[in-house]
Amino acid sequence: GDWIMAFSKIAAENLGGSALPAISGASLTTLNASNISSGTLNTARYVDTGGKVLQIKSQHSTATLATASTGYTHHSGIDLSITPSSSSSKILIHFSSNGDNEAAGRQPEIGLWREIGGDGSTNTVIGGNSMSMFYGVGSRIVVPISYVYVDSPATTSVVRYRAVCKSNGGNQVLFGAYMGSNTSITLQEITHA
Repeated sequence: GDWIMAFSKIAAENLGGSALPAISGASLTTLNASNISSGTLNTARYVDTGGKVLQIKSQHSTATLATASTGYTHHSGIDLSITPSSSSSKILIHFSSNGDNEAAGRQPEIGLWREIGGDGSTNTVIGGNSMSMFYGVGSRIVVPISYVYVDSPATTSVVRYRAVCKSNGGNQVLFGAYMGSNTSITLQEITHA
């Protein structure tokens, strides 16, 4: 069988000496934080390197855009601005909607325009291209559209974001709310500590 022996005390002299050496808490400099199960860790002992959300803006729309334009057309229901508190801040963009090619062989492209400081000449499709596109070879298709994008506008001026859509073939396509759904955009200003 197994031998089990309980110890309630171990005499210091059985550890090689008559007394245990004094230990100062100041000499505990490499304590692994995963071994701390309670108590308070002095803030000077850790570094907070995580980012912070400084502000959030959100907009929802039940509007639908119908367009046959081969150039980007603005969806009037999604037009949201945010003013970063620092030029080093990032803008985290969450976007969701729906698209409908209305017939076989049509291809909508969905994008997001960014304008800085109210200056229309700064309009650009962020990411340099569309954020989403789809094509129904032999049929009409309706698809959910969703993306997350981190933008670096490098400004403290107002930054305006607008959802846009175009039709690659010049045939009508739909973009936006469909069958009771919503189009939504959320902007979060993110900064490092």
